[in-house]
Amino acid sequence: MRKIIGVVLGVVAFVSIFAVGRAHADPFEYTWQQLAPGVWAGIRQDPFELPQEGNAVFVVTDQGVVLFDAGGYPVMGERIVAKVRSVTDKPVTHVVISHWHGDHMRGLQGIVAAFPNVQIFAHPFSRDFVFSTQDKWLKRRVTMVPNIRKNLAAAIDKNLDLSGRPLIPEEQAWLEAGLGETEKIESENRRTEYVVPTATFTDQMTLFLGGREIWFMHLGNAHTAGDLIMWLPNEKIVATGDIVTAPVPLMPSPYTGEYVDVLGKIKALGFQTLVPGHGTVEHDAEYLDLLSDLIKTVSTQMKTLVAKGLSEDDATKQIDYSAVEKRFTHGDEFLKHRFEDYVKSGSVAKAAYAVETGKKQAESF
Repeated sequence: MRKIIGVVLGVVAFVSIFAVGRAHADPFEYTWQQLAPGVWAGIRQDPFELPQEGNAVFVVTDQGVVLFDAGGYPVMGERIVAKVRSVTDKPVTHVVISHWHGDHMRGLQGIVAAFPNVQIFAHPFSRDFVFSTQDKWLKRRVTMVPNIRKNLAAAIDKNLDLSGRPLIPEEQAWLEAGLGETEKIESENRRTEYVVPTATFTDQMTLFLGGREIWFMHLGNAHTAGDLIMWLPNEKIVATGDIVTAPVPLMPSPYTGEYVDVLGKIKALGFQTLVPGHGTVEHDAEYLDLLSDLIKTVSTQMKTLVAKGLSEDDATKQIDYSAVEKRFTHGDEFLKHRFEDYVKSGSVAKAAYAVETGKKQAESF
């Protein structure tokens, strides 16, 4: 069952389209927002859009440009470069990746091609994962898109979504749009080369660069064991990487024992602007509280179920999400399905089970 869920989630992550009514968009498009003078965020306006890629933020200083995350394909790195060059003649001097997932770092080759002297930083855990998985990626990219095409075509033909539910109109448009983008994705996959970070830090790195103060911090294990955030204390802007993902959380292997504490530390910064790893820019802590409530809801129930001696599968099936689900989905059927696939499928519950039973949590490529 776990293998089946993993396949479904992999396909869903690859093909997601949310704003069905809009014109067919460039699949590698950022919408750029100026958050403060010299601070720009590249936002994926449809958080589930094909390809499901992360946001990026860059800060212009008098001595160079500092970039947080680089997109998941070479063309996305190239488009970050184009945006940087449209607002400054300064080079990108520093890149920090929020974590090891490909949708935040496979665009690095576009950055390095334009600025070969750039320094690329990551948490040691993230750098090790990037280094150790590059050969797996080169093998996986050969079969990835053909398998996606096959699964999408079969779902449309059967009038079922990727989890076997009857297709709703929004879901059908989503699948058809995803099928139409696979050739572009395959082309980018073929030219993708891994760029391994050149430096690491464990807890905090602060740059005092060209009149800016820029903090990068590891606040604990949350989305991954190598999560970093970027904090601009003078501008009150925080970029969280995938510690925060919206409108429905993406938590393939969350560290539920520390996650709430990490969210609390982000809230305690007193930010005025928050850039999530996926989703639109936020200006308050309401969604952070909702993510905390989700994890607390699951963890509290799991503690009771483990005390009763239930197995992982049985305990996972008994978790009740009704206290939080509608606060994420707001009655939208498409979002309801995403909540089912990303959350109720069991990743958060299984992580909580590991915490309660003392099992070591693991991340997989």
